Amino acid sequence: MGKKIAIIGAGISGMSTALLLTGKSHNITIFASAFSPGITSNKAAAFWFPYHIRNDKRGIGWCRESYHFYSSLIHEPSSGISIQKLVKVLRHGVAEAEPVWIDFMPEGAMRILPATELPDGIAKAYEVKVPLIETQLFLPYLKTILETKGAVFIERTIGHFSELQHDYDCVINCAALGAKKLCNDAALIPVRGQVGLLEPAEEMDIYLDNEKPLYIVPRKDAIIVGGTYEEHVDAAITEPATIERLLGNAYEVFPALRSKRVLGSWAGVRPYRQEVRVEREAGTNIIHNYGHGGSGFTLAFGCAKEVAQLVDEIN
Repeated sequence: MGKKIAIIGAGISGMSTALLLTGKSHNITIFASAFSPGITSNKAAAFWFPYHIRNDKRGIGWCRESYHFYSSLIHEPSSGISIQKLVKVLRHGVAEAEPVWIDFMPEGAMRILPATELPDGIAKAYEVKVPLIETQLFLPYLKTILETKGAVFIERTIGHFSELQHDYDCVINCAALGAKKLCNDAALIPVRGQVGLLEPAEEMDIYLDNEKPLYIVPRKDAIIVGGTYEEHVDAAITEPATIERLLGNAYEVFPALRSKRVLGSWAGVRPYRQEVRVEREAGTNIIHNYGHGGSGFTLAFGCAKEVAQLVDEIN
């Protein structure tokens, strides 16, 4: 028999958790202080790529589950999911082992670029086909499915678990940065990311250079040019000088982008924790799922699957 479950948070972690639980016939209510499009998840560049995650069986397993979930949706245009080529470059003096996650990708999904194809200043580069998640389409897509399955959405800020614990069989904490106050968790820190937005291009690959740093993500609504990784900064505002620098980095690599109109800029604050917290709090009906940092979309459905297993253990 299905359980009555409350989920705190409507970002990608909360929405993915809700989706997997509705598939098990649970009764789901999602509480959040804000919903898409007014949340950090909407601002994510959102391409699948393991970043700042634990390189062990559990962490890679989370990535694998999400990869397969997104890949299953590429033939549903309304989902906003597609498979795109990502080019990652490594500059002189930098060595990087072949990523372990390539093992669960289709044969031919990755290609090492020969020296003849490398731009000046680049020691190594590879291409890999990864899911691109158009957040402006995917989050409403999930919400529509959840509403069809009977999930209820309530705009309300939860200040303490006791507000829900006695009315629900299980309370799942997907509160992102809100978990810092809910759990008094000093290990959870804000990390601001700033990006510039250019008008979209017809044909362009995802580009990633962690050393510059620079990432360029072509979406249907804009080209996202990032990014920054500013620990302990919780102000979701952009700085003109930073955006100018990011766009300058992009123009240096792709001069043709100078012809693109600047649409604006975004800033989002990521909830980073050195160890992503996915666990049941001992002796309670509370399950935690937060601290994903900049890898929320990459980890979401793997973490959600583990949460669903923990829900099964609650009597």
